Amino acid sequence: MRSVLRFDDAAGLSIPRAPHEQQRCLLYVHIPFCESLCPYCSFHRFELDEPRAREYFAALSREILMYRDLGYRFTGMYVGGGTPTIMLEPLLDIIGFARSELGISEISVETNPNHVCPEYLEPLRAAGINRLSVGVQSFDDMILRAIGRYEKYGSGQETCDRLQQAAGMFDTLNIDLIFNMPLQSARSLKRDLELIDRLNIDQVTFYPLMTAPSVAARLASSLGPISYKKEKRLYRLILEHMRGTFHSSTAWCFSRKPAMIDEYIIDYDSYVGAGSGAFGYFNNCIYINTFNLNEYIERVRAGLFPTGLVKQFTRRETLHYTLLMKLFATELPKSFFETDQGKDVREALRAELAALRLYGALRETPDSFVLTDRGRYLWVMAMREFFIAVDTMRDVCRRQAGAGSNQPDHIF
Repeated sequence: MRSVLRFDDAAGLSIPRAPHEQQRCLLYVHIPFCESLCPYCSFHRFELDEPRAREYFAALSREILMYRDLGYRFTGMYVGGGTPTIMLEPLLDIIGFARSELGISEISVETNPNHVCPEYLEPLRAAGINRLSVGVQSFDDMILRAIGRYEKYGSGQETCDRLQQAAGMFDTLNIDLIFNMPLQSARSLKRDLELIDRLNIDQVTFYPLMTAPSVAARLASSLGPISYKKEKRLYRLILEHMRGTFHSSTAWCFSRKPAMIDEYIIDYDSYVGAGSGAFGYFNNCIYINTFNLNEYIERVRAGLFPTGLVKQFTRRETLHYTLLMKLFATELPKSFFETDQGKDVREALRAELAALRLYGALRETPDSFVLTDRGRYLWVMAMREFFIAVDTMRDVCRRQAGAGSNQPDHIF
């Protein structure tokens, strides 16, 4: 998939109308503003400029309307960033608009620990948020200090106290943690796992450390070199501990009950990306919106889609992408390929499935393919590499967006 992610210029591209038999579709909304920038993050974000952000939110609403007018219909919405809750009032306006104008019933919003407090939680609950995802990253104060989050969001214990306040307020309360950071030991990870046992958390997503090359170099200078030698051992600790009281929603996400997850690419066959730097996947294409904030606002104001790059998948690439994303949920019904891709999976991907079985990553039941424990870690590695490729693409887009533009200061 890394070799596949080579894009063509999409300037002036017209977005096709939604097909009559549209697949279940999710709306991804990107809010690219933060109070300050974390050194390990590869996402598209800027330090907050409130007047510019208000212009951005206005453009965002217009872009969403443009998709609606082309016949796109959504059942779910995921709001990511950046820090989506950084400006609560315009965020709530977007959510209210999505519910009233688009009929969206499932909404997930990301936030940071400093916004897990009544003045944020109560309005978000009243707006009908189903899932709140909190970027905790670690409860270890030494690691929090090293990555600049202790000063911004407080200690691991303060974060635990805040999470206890939020317990039960939403259908799903998720926390994101990162494993395999340079300073992290097995002992540190075990302490995080023990804390999870004492918290009333519905869902935990453990991301392996994954960064674009530019971020990896910067991170290595502050935390030390990134090594994958301990990654498998740390993942085994997570898997063995979490399977006692949680079930696997994906190879790295664990839930107490069925719920929305961060990896909406699993649950949704198509997703539209709205906002600067947003990715969308529909009509067997990946679309990327311009990373230039000024260009994004100006193009949407002019009634033009802000698409910057596009990648049209071949039939074979579509099958590989589908296999990668759907098996990440740890089990893939055979009927999916037969109904959705129009071809029996055993015929379409004979060599790939044979290799996975030979490696001991996959077992076959009469109705599905299931990842073994060995296969789960293989998929963690595969998805890590896929997302690193996506982050590397973001680096390219940021460089192009910053060249000769009127981008805000602190572009990252």
